[in-house]
Amino acid sequence: MRQRGDRVKGSGVALAAAAARASALKGRTTCQRQRRGFWIATGCFVVCVVLYMCLGNSIVFQSSAQQQQQQRLWTRKLLVLTERDVMALNVATSQVANLATLPTLDDLIKLAAEVGAVYAQLLEQVTAAQEAEDDGRALRELGVSPNYLSSVCVSLRRAADVSYAKLKAMLLQEANAELHMAPTSLVRIMYGWMLGNIYLYSAVLPEYYLLQDDTPSHALALMRSLNVFSWSPHVHTVSSPETHKHGAAVMTYDLFNWSGGVACKRGLLSHVPHAMRFCESSFSSWFAVALRVAATYEELIVLHPSYAPLRLHYAISFAFLAMDTAADAVTGGTQSPDEHAAKALKIIRGDRSKLERTYRHADEAHGPILVLLEAFLTPVGLYTADHVAQLVAALRAWRSCAEAQAALLKTTAWPGDVFPGEYRPPLLRDAQLRHLLAKAQLQLGDDHAALQKLRLCV
Repeated sequence: MRQRGDRVKGSGVALAAAAARASALKGRTTCQRQRRGFWIATGCFVVCVVLYMCLGNSIVFQSSAQQQQQQRLWTRKLLVLTERDVMALNVATSQVANLATLPTLDDLIKLAAEVGAVYAQLLEQVTAAQEAEDDGRALRELGVSPNYLSSVCVSLRRAADVSYAKLKAMLLQEANAELHMAPTSLVRIMYGWMLGNIYLYSAVLPEYYLLQDDTPSHALALMRSLNVFSWSPHVHTVSSPETHKHGAAVMTYDLFNWSGGVACKRGLLSHVPHAMRFCESSFSSWFAVALRVAATYEELIVLHPSYAPLRLHYAISFAFLAMDTAADAVTGGTQSPDEHAAKALKIIRGDRSKLERTYRHADEAHGPILVLLEAFLTPVGLYTADHVAQLVAALRAWRSCAEAQAALLKTTAWPGDVFPGEYRPPLLRDAQLRHLLAKAQLQLGDDHAALQKLRLCV
């Protein structure tokens, strides 16, 4: 019994020790489980964060890659004109030539501008390659043949000429003009059409003609761009014959104010960056138009330096820029009106000294207009007795207001053979003639005899 009891007693001690060890082991296991759970949770969190960051970077990279790919595709599009592009332009041109409708003319203007933008940038690359001193390697790498450049130019020129003819008929109200009501009812669309045509004639085609040293085609393209510029006021003053017949009030539109001052960005060619840059500098306001007109006459004078009519138009456009320069100075322009007037006077006096012995095909009104412009730009206190005598002689060139208006405000032909059969804009606008005569009145006095016959024009 003692032995059994001893065994029982010994067994109880062992059980107690085992229980203690089990309890300690359980505690350690629980602690380890808790610690293991913490690290597992932490690891999962870290993995999630890493995955999130990787996924985000992947999305950003993918988006960036897509943008770069689109940019590369657009760049390739800008630098390559396929045969299909040129064929589409030819088809659109033929459709408008046969019958101009609102959709067909709109499509032609947009397509021609898109093709023209690619072509202009390609010409820039060709010009740069020709100027590179690398034995023609850059030009060979471009792989652009002269025949290719010529054929694209022919297509663009035909598109420009067809659009020009349709715009001319609409804006000048020629007989049987298609879309004859567009100038008064679709000012925004008309603005886009005019911009597209000016863009081709002024910024695209001249680059090829300059490359080929083709002076006649170069000059004609610039001249037609000037004609479209000169028709700009017709967009907001043109009216139908029925309006005049019934004595109704003529509604007026402003070619630029429809857009709140951002006509280029809201216009027909806002998706063509090359055309947009041209628009901002040349067709975004009346002042921009005046600047571009004067600059284009400068280009034409370089091409035909002795042709007097170009110098007369340039002198007029540059002289009246003085008024726009005054407005520009108020808004923070860099040139003062006095500085511009001094430059204009220098041009006018230089032309007067060379008119008879250097220039050819001068208009009868050339000399008198230069005298009027000089009087217009000269301050009253600086006008001498010799100036007064010259001004009186100039005013006697016209016997009446009607005669002066017929000579100065109506379209005339280009003398000589420089621009045969081409439209020529009037020498002056009605407001410009009034400004010249009003300043002459200040220089001579209100009751001077030389002004009596022109009183109705003042």
